[in-house]
Amino acid sequence: MRELVLNKGRAFTVTDVKVMPESLPAAFSRLAELKPGPAETTLIIDLGGTTLDAGVIVGQFDDISAVHGNPSVGVSQVTRAAAGALRAADSETSALIADTVIRNRNDRQYLQRVINDAGKIDEVRNKITEAITSLGARVTSELTAFRNVNRVFLVGGGASLIEEAIRQAWPLAHDRIEVIGDPQMALAREIALYNKED
Repeated sequence: MRELVLNKGRAFTVTDVKVMPESLPAAFSRLAELKPGPAETTLIIDLGGTTLDAGVIVGQFDDISAVHGNPSVGVSQVTRAAAGALRAADSETSALIADTVIRNRNDRQYLQRVINDAGKIDEVRNKITEAITSLGARVTSELTAFRNVNRVFLVGGGASLIEEAIRQAWPLAHDRIEVIGDPQMALAREIALYNKED
């Protein structure tokens, strides 16, 4: 390959490069379990904090028929809405607290502990729900070209937030749409497994 030189000294040599759309490796293990045929297609949707990545895999990685990305669609829009609602409720507005409130939005006891103005708990929950609905609509709109796939896998930190919207937008049997286990770590886990097999 190519030797890299930094300040007239040898730094390291690149010996091998493998390039793949970011979201797709997150489904390696699940596709290996399912063993889809060469005529089956799987849409992988990876919704992270700031980006949406998606791709369509043919068979069990026989081919990649489409990839799509949008760097302006992500869970951060829900985090911003939660932080704004928390601010209006005289509460902590850090991204960490906002994300924790989003995850625990249905746990009223938790919300009563972290939201200072208890009279605004429902308002905070409503703002979060509105933002999640908006995010789901944005993702489904963004991916309308991929409606004819045989199954959909959701990965990334926002997977569980958009699951309902995906189920409503894709006319598939319940078991053909799934959130990959521990979706936020799915990509890292699968890359580690892939490299271990190499």
